[in-house]
This record gives sequence, structure tokens and C-alpha cells, in this order.
Amino acid sequence: MNWKTDLRLDDLPADEWLEALCLACGAHQYHTAEILLDQPELKHAHLDEVEARLRCHRKRCQGPIRLFRTDQGDTEAFTGGLA
Repeated sequence: MNWKTDLRLDDLPADEWLEALCLACGAHQYHTAEILLDQPELKHAHLDEVEARLRCHRKRCQGPIRLFRTDQGDTEAFTGGLA
């Protein structure tokens, strides 16, 4: 089990960004959960099923994609060892 099999698309906040990276050509595109939920076949799908159904957005490629969750949190600088 991993995060893609544990989470369903409708579990995510509507404004959460997902990055789709094409495994064939390397193109990437960002989707919000809200945009993906507009597709009826994805409404109650787990994220691994969403990943299997989505294809590259480039017309000539249409390759398989890999989904990544984007980091929504604030980044902090490493301060270890500094006094």
C-alpha cells in the first residue's frame, strides 16, 4: 500500500495541486483536484487509478503519466549547527 492506493481523488482538498509527469517525453502539467473531479469517471477513483487513466497532454505523445503531490507547505532553511 502507498499513498496512491490509500487516497481517493475526492479525499483531497479541491485546491490541492497534482503534478503529472509524462514518462515518455518528460512533459509535465499541473492539475487541481477540482479540475480532475469534473471528469465523471475519476470522481471516486483512487489516485493510482487516476494515474493509470490520464495520458500526456501533448497530442503526438499521449504517453503514460506519473502523479506527484506538490508541496503546499512553507519551506524553512536548514539551521542545524548554527548558533
